[in-house]
Amino acid sequence: MRLWVTRDALPWRFADDDCNTMDTTLLHRDPDATARLPRAPRDDGPPVLYARFPLEPQTLPPRAADIRVVAGDDPKFAVVAAAVDPAYYCARYSDIADANVDPARHYYDAGWKERRNPNAWFDTRWYLEAYTDIQDAGVNPLYHFVVAGRREGRLPLRPGGHRRPVVDQAVNPLLRDPWPVAPRNAQFLEAEDLCLRVRKVLPGARGLVLAASHDRYVDVTGGMQVLIADEQRLFATNHVIYLHISPALARLTLGVEDPEPAVLQVVLDGVFVGLIEGPALAQALAELAPDLPDARLFTLHSFFGHRASDLMAAALALQARQHVFWLHDYASICDSYNLLRNNVEYCRGPAPDSLACQVCVHGDTRPGYLARMQALFTTLPFHVLSPSRAALDIWLSRSSLPYLSARVHENALLEPSAPAAPVGRPLLGTAEDPVRVAFAGFPTPQKGWPQFMELVLRCRDVSAYRFFHFASGEAMRPMDNLVGVPTRVTPGNRMAMVNALAEHKIDLLVVLSPWPETFSYVAYEGFCSGADIVTLADTGNVADAVRRHRRGVVLANEAALYDFFLDGSALTYAGGRAEQGREPGRLRLTGTTATVDLGLVGRTTPAAMQTLDPGLSLLVGEQTLYPRRSGDMWTFMLDGAAGHVRLMSRRVLPEQDGGARARMGVAVTGLMLDGVKVPPGDRRRIAGWRNVREEVQWTDGDAVIDAGTARRLDVTLRLGRRYLRLAMAES
Repeated sequence: MRLWVTRDALPWRFADDDCNTMDTTLLHRDPDATARLPRAPRDDGPPVLYARFPLEPQTLPPRAADIRVVAGDDPKFAVVAAAVDPAYYCARYSDIADANVDPARHYYDAGWKERRNPNAWFDTRWYLEAYTDIQDAGVNPLYHFVVAGRREGRLPLRPGGHRRPVVDQAVNPLLRDPWPVAPRNAQFLEAEDLCLRVRKVLPGARGLVLAASHDRYVDVTGGMQVLIADEQRLFATNHVIYLHISPALARLTLGVEDPEPAVLQVVLDGVFVGLIEGPALAQALAELAPDLPDARLFTLHSFFGHRASDLMAAALALQARQHVFWLHDYASICDSYNLLRNNVEYCRGPAPDSLACQVCVHGDTRPGYLARMQALFTTLPFHVLSPSRAALDIWLSRSSLPYLSARVHENALLEPSAPAAPVGRPLLGTAEDPVRVAFAGFPTPQKGWPQFMELVLRCRDVSAYRFFHFASGEAMRPMDNLVGVPTRVTPGNRMAMVNALAEHKIDLLVVLSPWPETFSYVAYEGFCSGADIVTLADTGNVADAVRRHRRGVVLANEAALYDFFLDGSALTYAGGRAEQGREPGRLRLTGTTATVDLGLVGRTTPAAMQTLDPGLSLLVGEQTLYPRRSGDMWTFMLDGAAGHVRLMSRRVLPEQDGGARARMGVAVTGLMLDGVKVPPGDRRRIAGWRNVREEVQWTDGDAVIDAGTARRLDVTLRLGRRYLRLAMAES
């Protein structure tokens, strides 16, 4: 028997009935007139809140040819085989992939009996448990749904869609066991051990930063980790020690106060040095404080896993002059750090005693949690820094915590790298040249993966689109009509995502977070690659950035998202984008604690970080000498027994050092001891010198010279360079 099964007979659009009744009027609004929308639009509002180009729905190209399955004498297998997603099945069940068997045949013969799922839209276990008549009859549930169940009104998944399993698994983070994140066999430090390590790098230091976050930023890659790494590097360019702590046991909330001391991971100037207990850390900082420079700062990027008592004790022991709190999330408002009620719905941070709060798994513990937060902010007078206006507005309107100042300090600035040029794509939106749509990053509900997966399923047979997923290999979720591109961003390859998106010529990057992102590096990586962003109203800075940079579409809700692609509006948009051309950009990662002047109201501009003064000084033992200047010559007077000395300076701005990995200090055109030249390559230029064969020799900002018994050191510099100036290091 020969049986043809068409995809139109299968439930690819089983959940779109609500979308078909939506008003499909599409609007183009001036971005300046709709700078920011503080809340989601009304349900009866327009589906498109902002679009870079005027949009009109258009007819999609014909669907892909019907799949014809020759099933021999087994028509039931043909029906099941057409509905099994081989990529999904093999990815989810590695034993099937390893056995190299036909996924459809396995599911038909045994998989459904083992309660395996054949694809992303059908739950075998739930279907059989919900419809016991099918289970009692011993009928293959997928076959039944395709040929009869759908027509009878039966559902392939539990009602509630992708949100239901998330709600079912929602648990207050305090009730979850912490998990270990420290390296095995890490060295355990006592207070004196940490003191010794810090004292080794103390000579020449102009300050010390104590930073706290939820993980070891040198070994974990993400938006916050990139920011902290850049922060540490910038402080290092001005000889500021950077001491970073993170919990050895991770939690997605404050650590539990317990008689047993908490264990912390310690990173000193970018190098992991070991573990230390919270009280020992405070003891070490208290012992170090009298010998530290006055410029001391405590910056709190994330308190996940930390005990509030440990953070307060450490900052007080350090006698920090300033305290900074970063709004990387909304954990200071609720221990649902992204303000998602039961982890699925943006709640807008209601009052703790409201009914809206009480129906959430976070509601019972929120009053006590906020009391601990109040104690933290009362003890440590924070300057609050937000990476976006959207995040700061939410915090100011939903938090009653005390603060010294609150300002926007963007994590990165987007700059054009090349002018846009029209791209001739006459076949755009066809099978020959489909519109390329991508999701980047971890496939989690907090990032909008379920909505993206639903979009891929609904557009499964539309040849006008090709879908991609860019993420690390272990985060891939293979399925039909989805191209996986393994991509891993590392400290040594920050541009991996940008390069991958550009290489695959992604047209539209979807960012569908169900909560208001405070920044979103993924969106900016998309901008830099030349892609435009498709996002939703409640994505916070993502929606704001789309409007601000005029690079994408802001849609009202999920229904509008599916309509945007299924009614052909996305093709209209992609056509307008092709006429204007790709607009690649570059990110200037300047928005760190290192680049803000806490003494000024408002954010520090890049110009305030620049100076023509090289900040030259000489470190002799533990004594710092300052020069007398005459034109382009700096003179240091010595005592005749200096021996090895260190020539300290600021470093030139990153864009002026030729892209060198190690930042360059000053360009030395002449070096003399007691009036006698010390030429490039001379053995008295011991360390920290570069391009030794050239007449002009650069330092790396900390160059060692053997001054011997000289009483005078003259340094001549090539002037005109701009140097990096950090407000904290100047205090």
